[in-house]
Amino acid sequence: MRTWVGLLLLAMLPAGVGAELPPARNGFVVIAHRGHHARAHENTLTALREAADAGADYVEMDVRRTADGHYVLLHDSTVDRTTNGRGSVGRMTLAELRALEVRDPARPEVKPDRIPTLPEALAAVKGRIHVYLDFKQGEREEVARLIREAAVTRQVLVYDRPENVAAWRKAAPELALIVSPPPDLKGPEELVAFARRLGVEALDGSWESYSREMVSAAERAGIKVWPDIQAVREDPAYFQKVLERGFTGAQTDHPEELIAWLKKEKRR
Repeated sequence: MRTWVGLLLLAMLPAGVGAELPPARNGFVVIAHRGHHARAHENTLTALREAADAGADYVEMDVRRTADGHYVLLHDSTVDRTTNGRGSVGRMTLAELRALEVRDPARPEVKPDRIPTLPEALAAVKGRIHVYLDFKQGEREEVARLIREAAVTRQVLVYDRPENVAAWRKAAPELALIVSPPPDLKGPEELVAFARRLGVEALDGSWESYSREMVSAAERAGIKVWPDIQAVREDPAYFQKVLERGFTGAQTDHPEELIAWLKKEKRR
């Protein structure tokens, strides 16, 4: 009884500290991890456009700063895995990064692409698809400025570490935030208290770290739980297993497959 009383009191508190999530377009939110990289190279403009064309609600993109202060889309701290070059992103200029090809030797049929800047990426998705911006490295104030200049503030959800929430609230109080809870956080009341303490609008992390009770408690408190469900095999049986926990959104490597399943199940 005491647990549910605690949850009720927590649920009565206001969610976040003034920011709002981008408006939902579907009952279940599909987030395309690094763009639709099953059809294009990850974190490229092509991958972003393919995610929008596939009907995803958000496109996840990773942002880093170059040596000369520009912001580009790259997941890794080096260009070694995804391009024909080698070196640290933070030690290379934009011109040096522009000279590289984004490619995958294991998929020679996918046409080589290039590394886009954050302004280019935001322009490409403006009015088409929401942005799940995974902030990897740089100055938060500068990234917030670029988002405002692109006039896409109402399309953006920012992911960062919990300890950096205060910095984002100072730099851009209008932006909604999503974080991953600590792995040792187990119960519903603990989860809601964690999100309330930080004042975030949504939670990420591995789907397996959540129980149905935790997800339900968060939803009642006005906090969305949109976990990572990326897996080598994402099929209908897997989607069914994941969604049994009550999630209202998820980040996937296979947005088209998830969307098709949701429509078949009349959940979208």
